[in-house]
Amino acid sequence: MGSEACALAAAGLNGTIGVLTRIGFEQGATSASMAFWKCFGAFVLVLALCGRTHALRKQAAALASRWPRFACLSFLGIFCLYFFETKAFAQASIPLVSFLTYAAGGATIVLSGLCLGERITRQKWAAFLAIVAGVGVMCFAEGGVTGTLDGIVLALLGGCGYALFIFFSKALRVGAGLPQLVWLFGFGSAFLSIPLMQEGFALPVGWQWLTLGALILLPTIGGFYFTTRAVARGQASKVQIIETSDPLFATTFGFLVFGDALSQTGLLGASAIATGLVIAVWQRCPRPGARDAAKSR
Repeated sequence: MGSEACALAAAGLNGTIGVLTRIGFEQGATSASMAFWKCFGAFVLVLALCGRTHALRKQAAALASRWPRFACLSFLGIFCLYFFETKAFAQASIPLVSFLTYAAGGATIVLSGLCLGERITRQKWAAFLAIVAGVGVMCFAEGGVTGTLDGIVLALLGGCGYALFIFFSKALRVGAGLPQLVWLFGFGSAFLSIPLMQEGFALPVGWQWLTLGALILLPTIGGFYFTTRAVARGQASKVQIIETSDPLFATTFGFLVFGDALSQTGLLGASAIATGLVIAVWQRCPRPGARDAAKSR
């Protein structure tokens, strides 16, 4: 799979978070509990998979000397996103938090151009602005938009954390694969255990285990696997642009599971996101003369 396909896969898998989290809340789980157990469950599963083969065990052990990099990435991409975004939902409406979280991804585009030497083309900006505009229209049209200043700050912190995770994944060149996920989820579990202990340690019960299993396999392992794979193979700025389309997939899953339909304005926003995705992944075919000249070099 190419970088764009991996980023789209990550966006689709991450789009299941809202539906599964909503189911978890209805089953009585708390935000701190779901955040920790889905990360810890992913850590145990990936560690077990790596332990099955000598090659993967060797690769995971070889990454030990790079633990500060994984600790930094885990804090930004797992703890900041899960912790701050969840806290923001308690102080601001879901539409406002969603919009601010994804709009913060513009930081990745700017940093990638300044520090990684990636070309920030008009195509990239057009794609990003179309997607953010679509996300904004969808979020603001589908519900009341309210929130305190603290809620706004928390949502931006969560979004900036994930944006910096994508940027530093490319800048630090940590690679992608199951051994890398072992370190990311290991540190993530350690960070997320702190708010869980403050809330009161509790094991999931009943159907919560099934919901957590879906959260572990789909957005946690699947989402982070394809995100790191996309960053390793392509440009961080393009990965961020494509993954900003997450609300489009989340809305689709919400409709399929709960029957949550979009208004006409919401459909307009979804169309803008789809247009931005087409712009982001569109590859111009070189003219025949240019192709022949490139081959002769």
